[in-house]
Amino acid sequence: MAISEQWAELLEPGLRSIFQVQRDALAARSVIPVLFNVSTSGKAEEHDLGMGGFSDWTEYEGAIQYDDNEQLYKTTYTHKEYVQGFKVERKLVDDDQYNVINKRPVGLALSAMRTREKHAASVFNNAFSSSYVGGDSVALCSDSHPYSPNNASVQDNSGTTAFSHAAVVATRQLMREYKDDRGQLVSVNPDTILVPPELEDEAYEVVQSVNKAGEASNTINYVKSVVSNVVVWDYLTDANNWFVIDSALAKLYLNWLDRVPLEFEMDPTSDFRLEARFRGYMRYSYGWSDWRWVYGHAVT
Repeated sequence: MAISEQWAELLEPGLRSIFQVQRDALAARSVIPVLFNVSTSGKAEEHDLGMGGFSDWTEYEGAIQYDDNEQLYKTTYTHKEYVQGFKVERKLVDDDQYNVINKRPVGLALSAMRTREKHAASVFNNAFSSSYVGGDSVALCSDSHPYSPNNASVQDNSGTTAFSHAAVVATRQLMREYKDDRGQLVSVNPDTILVPPELEDEAYEVVQSVNKAGEASNTINYVKSVVSNVVVWDYLTDANNWFVIDSALAKLYLNWLDRVPLEFEMDPTSDFRLEARFRGYMRYSYGWSDWRWVYGHAVT
């Protein structure tokens, strides 16, 4: 059949709509906004400068005591570009193969959202690796976090205990002992458990059982009253590692910055006689500015 010379331009709106529908459906299931502080950026890179804590308040006796909190570590978020595309051959349009054509923007949206999830999950997959460090020059989960640039004493947010009810209770207690640069309690509220799919059943049993999991007694399940959220992430690559998180502090220190949101367009350099090329583009950065929101267990 004869088709318009503008066949490629006529395809674009429909393919974009299909792409956007699939993108939005996958975004609704994304773990990124559950754990990360998701925001936008208008610059090539963003910086987050940590500041130390203040001393306790004193009784007012006619003059205000002004405190100087210490400058801590600087974290830089440098946005990177990510691209992918597909081609639509003229013969597919000629032969009315729209069922084939329409699958391509669906696949492109799927790969884009999968890429984002993998990158976000890499924060946890690399949490124990000295090759991926934060502003304090150690891994996210480490036994050697310095209190501050001027205090070499260290704190620990890394363990090796297998997941269990007792391990969750013990980890929450360890997190509640986190301190700021002055040795003052940070007031951590560990309310979220992050696990891979292999631990999903056990995590829900530990958290949601009315009585203490694994026991025949009627002992009340303490964890159910203090842990409000179980997050199961398919993109966690270790079947045994797990994390406890303060969700409110995570929203302060675990960051995802969209410089250019995911977009879809036709490549103007396409050879419109035989094929049209369509491309997706996104630009973002991610990472953490402080570690005091998480405790991780690297289980062997």
